Amino acid sequence: MSVKLQPNMTQNAYDIKICEDYWAFANQGGYIKHVNTLCEKYNISSQLLFETIAQCFAYLDDVRCEYCCTVCPLEVPADIPYMRSKERWCCEVCEHAVWREHNHR
Repeated sequence: MSVKLQPNMTQNAYDIKICEDYWAFANQGGYIKHVNTLCEKYNISSQLLFETIAQCFAYLDDVRCEYCCTVCPLEVPADIPYMRSKERWCCEVCEHAVWREHNHR
């Protein structure tokens, strides 16, 4: 079970490699150092790094919504251990539906 990536159809192999390297963060040396290392490696600004990463949908295929089974999207590498540590997870759509049902009784 790992982080899965779904690149935007406009991304090329170079962009995908940037995304793969970003999501390979193993929390050794700190997040800021990881970002700086990637910027140096690819000779890009942090703004371009984050724009590239934002184009690629990252998710955990082993953490799914308890209601609809949607995969768990990720925003930052720190989400990975946090989401896996949860006993249950509910996507935003289902969470909103449950909230509405609960509040309209």
